[in-house]
Amino acid sequence: MVPTRTVAIVGRPNVGKSALFNRLTGKQISLVHDQPGVTRDRISHLCHQAGHTFELLDTGGIGLGDKEGFAEAIEHEVVIALETAQDILFVVDGRDGLTPLDQEIARRLRTKTGKKGSKKKAGDGSEHAPAIENRRVILVVNKLDVPELENRSEEFRRLGFPDVLPVSSAHGLGIGELIETLVAPWGEGNAEQPERPSKADQPIRLAFLGRPNVGKSSLVNALLEDDRTIVSPISGTTRDAIDVPFAWKNRLFTLIDTAGMRQHRKVRDPLEAKMTGRSVHTINRANVCVLVLDAMEGVSMQDKKIGGLIDEAMRPVMILVNKWDLVREQGDASRKKELEFTANIRQDLFFLEHAPILFGSAKTGERVETILKTVEKIEKNRRTKISTSELNDLLQKAQQKYAPPLVNNRRFKIYYATHQIDETQPHPTPTILAFINSFSLLTPAYRRYIELQLRDKFPLEGCPVRWVWKEKMTDKDKGKEPRRRNKQAP
Repeated sequence: MVPTRTVAIVGRPNVGKSALFNRLTGKQISLVHDQPGVTRDRISHLCHQAGHTFELLDTGGIGLGDKEGFAEAIEHEVVIALETAQDILFVVDGRDGLTPLDQEIARRLRTKTGKKGSKKKAGDGSEHAPAIENRRVILVVNKLDVPELENRSEEFRRLGFPDVLPVSSAHGLGIGELIETLVAPWGEGNAEQPERPSKADQPIRLAFLGRPNVGKSSLVNALLEDDRTIVSPISGTTRDAIDVPFAWKNRLFTLIDTAGMRQHRKVRDPLEAKMTGRSVHTINRANVCVLVLDAMEGVSMQDKKIGGLIDEAMRPVMILVNKWDLVREQGDASRKKELEFTANIRQDLFFLEHAPILFGSAKTGERVETILKTVEKIEKNRRTKISTSELNDLLQKAQQKYAPPLVNNRRFKIYYATHQIDETQPHPTPTILAFINSFSLLTPAYRRYIELQLRDKFPLEGCPVRWVWKEKMTDKDKGKEPRRRNKQAP
């Protein structure tokens, strides 16, 4: 269902905006931490409440005294959210009481939402104007979760907004009344749950992963042709996994920008540990992962670890060597250099040998659109059906060409195999179900040989292959209760 309204959550730092965002969406989307200024980018998600579907925006704290220089960029994202939204949830901290910064934000919101020429004085002497049609501010007094704080919301009425609602986002108190107040002017909602898009129409979740400062946010912005995420040479600029809807050639994508992942021994800040955990979780929910490397630094140990996480999760993957423009500036971006770089990647990331490798630059836009073309190819490969006859012909010839090694005077044997696609999954992993004599006879080297033969014959570039081994009953098992042991390859 296409959302008809946009609702923005704004306020000063550390008042619980992200906690409210997560409460309303029913998902742990925004990163929540006690440290002020955790949210920097504008985070959006479709929200379904009381029969209405709307886009909910989480924003960074207004007035953040950011020593790292992100205040201006955060402010820019907040302004965009305010200009986009028809309804604004202005969040304040009921425990702290009314602060001068709350008053300043209230003044700005009245300026943006009020009618010209209809100003009047509020209780604190500030100017108050009624909200224009279809655009209003709801004042949400958060963190009121103990009885002695129940009346703290009254002092915020001095700001002059008609709707003042006490809530506790962390405990869910007052959220129902907030939702009722929010949707009341929108008309009658649809009591039925919104229809889920068909499998073909579901967006491809494309996650950009890598070390800090390799250009993940710049790549997302280059694809969008917009400064959607904050970019800075300072490591750790992106703190959360940011989902951005995107359409290209009538195909829907969700671009996921993630926080840079440093080596575990270097992570001492609890906030950074949370950021890393969110990035790891993103791998599991992505349909295709883009492992971003720095062309000036090559493959590092941390790149190998991130690649290992992608491989372990069995996610389709491509490798993007970013900042190739810097290599070109040094006069060494020849085809020969690309081949040398590719060989090094294949050696260092041998477990991702099925991943296509692309060289480009987020800064200049070089080959950026090719990312989407490659993703489309990976999606096509994932859905390509391998006929049973062709698959078995390949496996039999492979065993004849190179016989499995002897293990305890026995050889591994594949009797029969079939390719399966789980149609219940929107983005299934190619699976080979193979009937064999004994899984204990399959050596890692021979399994790799079989998979290489499979990939040489069929279009599986970028896709992991899940092997499910079914052991057939041996002679010594005859006369006993039939049994089969299933082995799923890691």
